[in-house]
Amino acid sequence: MSQNGMLRAVVYARCSTEESRQDVENQLRELRRYCEAYGWTFDEVSEYDSAFKGTQPKLQAVLERIRRKDYDVLLTFSLDRFSRQHPSKVNALLDQIVYQHGCRFLSLQEGLDSQNEMVWQVIKPLFAWFAHAFSRNLSQKIKLGIKTKKEKGVYRGGRPRKVVDPDRLKALLSTRNGCGWRTLAQRYNAGLPSPRQVSFSLLRKVVQQLQFASPHSVTGGVKITSTSD
Repeated sequence: MSQNGMLRAVVYARCSTEESRQDVENQLRELRRYCEAYGWTFDEVSEYDSAFKGTQPKLQAVLERIRRKDYDVLLTFSLDRFSRQHPSKVNALLDQIVYQHGCRFLSLQEGLDSQNEMVWQVIKPLFAWFAHAFSRNLSQKIKLGIKTKKEKGVYRGGRPRKVVDPDRLKALLSTRNGCGWRTLAQRYNAGLPSPRQVSFSLLRKVVQQLQFASPHSVTGGVKITSTSD
């Protein structure tokens, strides 16, 4: 608890990829609203990583600060945003956060609150299992699909490589007017079929490779070439 007696909270949001269809801001908006309703001071942490096979380095940093008693409450939008690993591992980690480090845990979508002992002991394990089962089943379906394509001789490797259209990008940059990367990606993807849409991070990488001065500037006379993801 802070010196003025207010609870110190940290909100954690996660998406698997930086593709334009996924955005941690949707989660953060609800988490901010919850904290503000209770008058809590809070820090925001978000990252793009797999909760099934990824390392989630920013979450690990949050957990370290919880171990140091920097936070009283950890909030996430849903339990699968926190982790999709094996339920035994997730449940052990959550209990460690709550009982060993004295930090309250809240997951808004499931109404999961570590202060509700019945929900915590009975319902939490179910949601941890559902989160893991979804990713496990998805992984198995993908592997089966790859195997089937290989047997038919039509497998061409992983996801199609994303390619930036240099002329389209250059035209957008010339009229950017200081917009951010996500807005730029939305404008780039407008009217394009899904396979041709690209992430804001790929656009940013292309521009940075071309040595543009800053996210809100355009350097004229620069030759733009196609770059694949």
